[in-house]
Amino acid sequence: MKYSQIIFGKDLYTLNYNDIVQFFNSEKEETMNLEFKSYPPQGNHNDKENAVYKTICGLLNSEGGIVIWGAPVEGKNAQGNTSAMGALTPFATTLDRDRLINKISSVIVPLAVGIRVQKLDAPNGDSVFVIEVEKSRQRPHQFKNNYYIRLDGQTKIAPHYLIEAMMKSTDFPLIRGHVRLKRIDTDGHNFILSLRKLVYNSSKYINELNLTFKLIAGPGTIVINGNSYDGFYNNSEEIMSHGRPLVGDFRLIIPSGLLTENNNEVQIALNFVGEKSPSKTSIYKYSISSPTLGPVTDENIYLLEKRENELSADTSNDSDDDKINSILDL
Repeated sequence: MKYSQIIFGKDLYTLNYNDIVQFFNSEKEETMNLEFKSYPPQGNHNDKENAVYKTICGLLNSEGGIVIWGAPVEGKNAQGNTSAMGALTPFATTLDRDRLINKISSVIVPLAVGIRVQKLDAPNGDSVFVIEVEKSRQRPHQFKNNYYIRLDGQTKIAPHYLIEAMMKSTDFPLIRGHVRLKRIDTDGHNFILSLRKLVYNSSKYINELNLTFKLIAGPGTIVINGNSYDGFYNNSEEIMSHGRPLVGDFRLIIPSGLLTENNNEVQIALNFVGEKSPSKTSIYKYSISSPTLGPVTDENIYLLEKRENELSADTSNDSDDDKINSILDL
């Protein structure tokens, strides 16, 4: 099924301008397969056009997806994710469907196939483009001498080992990991944080093998299935396929005396790596001192920092354990 059918419920070439207007009547978040490119009046056209080409390059090298050029101005929602809602930003252009495809073909190498474009005209004559990109069989592609890839809803320069894997025609699964705070309780002596971890294979046709994940938290004791772990828990999964996420609840037991008004930070890291996929880490910092007890309906009340699915190789030459321990100051 094409991405346009998945996202809009219609084939790309049956979309009309009003479909995109209605799509953004409610807040929409960017994803691994969906990117928004607004066209505000300020700024250079060539820079805006190049940003679109970079995203297309990243989608070709990843799982494919949709770019909406002329989307509402992007912003960050309460969860810290890029989102858009409201008025579109159509723009005047001499580009049509064929000319834009020709330009894409001329700036992305090797020649990209599997790209479809729909130009949608606003009532005032300005236009919005919806660009559908298939995962490429000729990976890796580059734009302006850089290889790009989609990672957790962002277009980034691809690390060397991913480029090497693509050049060897080795497909690798895209694994994502998340932690959510679900509930806060107390037994009179300890704060009890109930959390849920999720590790998910976003690649539909590529299984991950021998996935290892680690939970590191502090201060406090991790409790899973009645067993206690002093701030560190390690486990593995032999096979992880798309649609069968690794989900589990755990608790963090923190003596009340360890959390004061001036020192109330709780830190949690989920690190995961598989036989085919690179090492990533999701990091969360919460402020817990006098919380509202019971279910957590909005964890952003307590969140100080959330950094999800960061490639370990992007930020440090240290080992994964060194990086996590440094961040958590264990």
